[in-house]
Amino acid sequence: MPIERVPTGVNGLDSLIQGGFPRSSLILLAGHPGSGKTAMAAQFLYAGAASHNEKGVYVSFSEGRKALLDYTNSLGIDIAEQEKLGNIKILDMVTVKEEGLSTVLQEMLDSLQSMKARRLVIDSFSAMGQAFTSQIEARIMLHTILGKIVRGMGCTTILASEVPWGSQRIGMGIEEFVADGIILVSSFIENLAIKRRLLIIKMRGTNHSTGYHDLILSSSGVKVVPVPSMK
Repeated sequence: MPIERVPTGVNGLDSLIQGGFPRSSLILLAGHPGSGKTAMAAQFLYAGAASHNEKGVYVSFSEGRKALLDYTNSLGIDIAEQEKLGNIKILDMVTVKEEGLSTVLQEMLDSLQSMKARRLVIDSFSAMGQAFTSQIEARIMLHTILGKIVRGMGCTTILASEVPWGSQRIGMGIEEFVADGIILVSSFIENLAIKRRLLIIKMRGTNHSTGYHDLILSSSGVKVVPVPSMK
């Protein structure tokens, strides 16, 4: 049976992954600070609501609601409009501490169920992970909440995670073992300008690209410029 695909909303990306993310998959979007993770995740959620009749929930542990909306709006991604229409819900969890984490997870699940959401973004798991007392708790959360419950709802999830400068480890070092797909984004200096690129490390059931591609952020959103020889 063919795998159902979920369009990412990121121009140029779907052609590299056979039409989109596998339905109900958990996609790890990892990269350095400023590499484009939030922009890609927001565009994924916005495209679902605006173009594919798929409601979504954005759980933000990295920045407050206003900062998130200001940033995405600068990229032409009008999350606020879809929020007013009831198609997207933002859960601002920047100040959450360990004792409030279970409440956050319950609120997230309640929102997904009440909205019948098909898309979820958690940005970022690295920030969220600071509320866990141990890696065991984080692993249980990944396997149980995201790996089973959310997937069972038919919800496709982007889990953003930080890759510290100079480090080869993704986030807490456990996310990649649970994820169905891993996309690595990075930024670098070339000719005195900041450039960004994208690499698809794995994607379940998908004949995907195996090389680097340019990632461009502009006032009209996010796009991937495929390198033909790497397709």
